[in-house]
Formats: sequence, structure tokens, C-alpha cells
Amino acid sequence: IAALLSCVAAQLAKPVAHYYSSNEKRWDWTWAVSPGGMPSSHTAFVVGMTTALGLLEGTRSGVFAMALVMSLVVAYDATGVRLHAGQHASVLNLIVAELPRDHPAAETVALKETLGHTPEQVLAGAGLGFVVSWAFVTLWNLVAAATTAS
Repeated sequence: IAALLSCVAAQLAKPVAHYYSSNEKRWDWTWAVSPGGMPSSHTAFVVGMTTALGLLEGTRSGVFAMALVMSLVVAYDATGVRLHAGQHASVLNLIVAELPRDHPAAETVALKETLGHTPEQVLAGAGLGFVVSWAFVTLWNLVAAATTAS
């Protein structure tokens, strides 16, 4: 649950981040369901999962170690492969736009350009995932303790 809440929080933060970072100053709620952008929801999800597992199972557990490695792989992928795929899509879209109208590839649908994340977006997602997960697990433990005590 903590990981899912972290992901939802990151997705809902994207329109807010876009509003304050763009020159247009208009709300674009499509960012709430878009990949890429600030913050990284994939990173928030896996860091939220890793944080919850660390708090519940301990940081010396095998399951925490696997989650930590998975978090690092997701963060690396977001700033590496996915970021570069988005940059390639941008260049390909420019090339297709310059093709003559009668060229077979001229009618190609534009590729999605916001696929990956900058390191700052990944760090923001990691921070958000940690905070949301820590808060959820802390509240969960408080409710469980109060329920057990009564």
C-alpha cells in the first residue's frame, strides 16, 4: 500500500510541478497520467516499497536487499535508457516533420518524447517515495498499537 500511495502522490504532483515550472501557468492534468516529468513516479513507487520493507522487515533482510537493488535499477533506467529514448524520439519527430508529404513515413504519428527523467526528477521521486512510505508505515504502526492496546 505504501508503494502505491507513493506512486499516486508522485503522479498527482506532476501537474503541480508542471504548472510552476512552465511559462504558460496553466493547469495540465494530463501530466497526472503521463510518463516522464517531475517527479519520477516509478522511482517513488520502488523507493516507497523499499522504505516500507526496510521499516517492516529490517534493513538486514534479504527482501530489503532485493528491493534496494531493484530501486537502483529503476532509477538508473529512468535517467539512462528511458531518458535517451525520449531524446531520440524528439530528434526522430524533427526528421519526420521535415520529410516531403509524399514520403511514406511523413504520416507517421509523433513519438512520445517525455519518457525518462533527469537526475533531479529521479531524486525528487525517491524523496517523495521515502517520505510517503515512512509516513504511511508510521501511521500504520500507531494504529496497530492503539488497536492492540484496547
